[in-house]
Amino acid sequence: MSGDATVHDTAAGLHEVALDDAPPVRSLATPSFDSPVPLQGREVVADGRGGDIGIDADATEAGQAGKKADGGRFSRADATRTDEGMNGDGGFEAVSLGDEQPGNPSTTIQENGDTPHRSSTPPSPASPAHTPPSTPPPHSPSVVSTAPTTTIDPSSSQNVSTPPETAETDANGAGEAGVKAATPAPTPQKKPVSTRKQTVMQKVVSMTRQRTLPPKSKEEEEKHLEQLAEMFAASREVEKRRRSEAEARSALRATALATAFPVWEKSILPNWRVVLHDDAQGRRLRDLWWDGTMPVRWRGRLWAMCIGNGLAVGKNELSKASERVRALREAGKFEEVERAAKEDVERVLPALKLFQEGRVMHEDLMEVLLAWSVHEKVTPRYAPGLAFPAALLILNMSPAEAFVCLVNLVQKSFLRSFYSADPDEVEAYYRVFDTLLADYMPRVYANFSAQVVRPSLYLFPWLSTLYTAFLPLDLATRIFDVFLLEGDSFVFRVAIVLLEILEPRLFNPNLDELSAVFEGTDKGAVGVVRREKGLLTADGGSIEERDGGIRVEVEDVYSEMGATEERVFELLRQLDWKEETFARLVERELPEVGV
Repeated sequence: MSGDATVHDTAAGLHEVALDDAPPVRSLATPSFDSPVPLQGREVVADGRGGDIGIDADATEAGQAGKKADGGRFSRADATRTDEGMNGDGGFEAVSLGDEQPGNPSTTIQENGDTPHRSSTPPSPASPAHTPPSTPPPHSPSVVSTAPTTTIDPSSSQNVSTPPETAETDANGAGEAGVKAATPAPTPQKKPVSTRKQTVMQKVVSMTRQRTLPPKSKEEEEKHLEQLAEMFAASREVEKRRRSEAEARSALRATALATAFPVWEKSILPNWRVVLHDDAQGRRLRDLWWDGTMPVRWRGRLWAMCIGNGLAVGKNELSKASERVRALREAGKFEEVERAAKEDVERVLPALKLFQEGRVMHEDLMEVLLAWSVHEKVTPRYAPGLAFPAALLILNMSPAEAFVCLVNLVQKSFLRSFYSADPDEVEAYYRVFDTLLADYMPRVYANFSAQVVRPSLYLFPWLSTLYTAFLPLDLATRIFDVFLLEGDSFVFRVAIVLLEILEPRLFNPNLDELSAVFEGTDKGAVGVVRREKGLLTADGGSIEERDGGIRVEVEDVYSEMGATEERVFELLRQLDWKEETFARLVERELPEVGV
């Protein structure tokens, strides 16, 4: 055997560690490089006869050499310790982990350092099990002997002595190297995007500048990131303050409702017309009506009294009209009307899930709408938008009462013109509103005139649905309360206020984007609502909206754009409205209608 081979075999051989006053402590050996065993964690297997467990430095080096020679795989030495009384000759015994034979129980040390657990394999008679003595950890300095260490080459009679300092260093270094080599690589996992800890991409790509622009310097990027963090913190504070203010407003509203209840019960409900009196009590009760404190239990009754029954519609008119609907349906002459009504009903208050097909109030609403379409009409006809005021009525009274109120309300208000088949009357109301808009908001009126933005783009959808299709239900109900008290002029006042709220978005030269503002599909406002509802993914996408799931409603977008109940009625009170001007305009444009 050559010198290099001898040194190599010697480095891979057994090591004897002798203590001053103790029998041989341990022997380490490496298995054959032809059968390497990959390391798993920090697990070290010892011979079942007990003893100290360790990893020899030379064995580790040999294992690394074997790894290089065998495709990068590791080999592991098995450490065993035998006492003189265990074998007759008191010699050392080396056992390979890869070639562990049945009958040789092993002790496994777990990574967390718990007490070793013996395997269930029974010990061999030739190798009886002994309880290991209580010793320090394998790599403790107290185990390392100060005596020289002799390395024995099983294939040669030559002995190589190593100084004790080198042996100690090698032993400790080998233990650390073995542990590092034995630790498996962590499984890569997809980390969620977070603004708190930079990702690899965030370290390279600027977070505050578009990728198509020249990169920033490191100092500028850090400065802007700090400013961005401050903006996020300020945004959280604003949102916290908004929630606190909303809770305070809710508490104040509850107090106001409780305080106003006896006034409604004793002063308004017996004779609601006292609100119309132009005296101190009348003005006080009128303000109470405007405050939105009408008790829910009496809303239907008060609405019916305000609308009245000037047409003398009987209570059984609904059943009579329903009979005619069935007759026309059987004759096949009602399909178009019924289809138009169903399409309109599907848009009514989708967040409530009460009126869509299959819901609890769908049949009631359809019955009222179809009965209206044939009531005192030669040819059945449905008016788009009628389902919205009808739904408000059904929410607060029975279908029979709602039908009587709906027939009278349409006949006595501007809704008759908006639901009629005569477009001239609708155009007359457009001219009335254009005059009011030029008076109250001249800049917006000039912009609309320059861009040819007609009132049909926004006024007809608003008024034909009484704002129920665009505003939150509480706000739409409160508007309906005051509309029944004040008359037609009030809905035009609301239109002026909504344009005032939306004014910053009304100077867009793109007509499609301007239409999106009125329709409640403005991209900016929709994005904010999606973020607040948790519909945005980490990469900025949107969660798919499914039936019955969280959705972005038009009323949410209008609220985000500023059309909240408090804001709308605050501006309505501040508006310098001239009722005489409105009456004069209506009389000029619609002399047969009046006010």
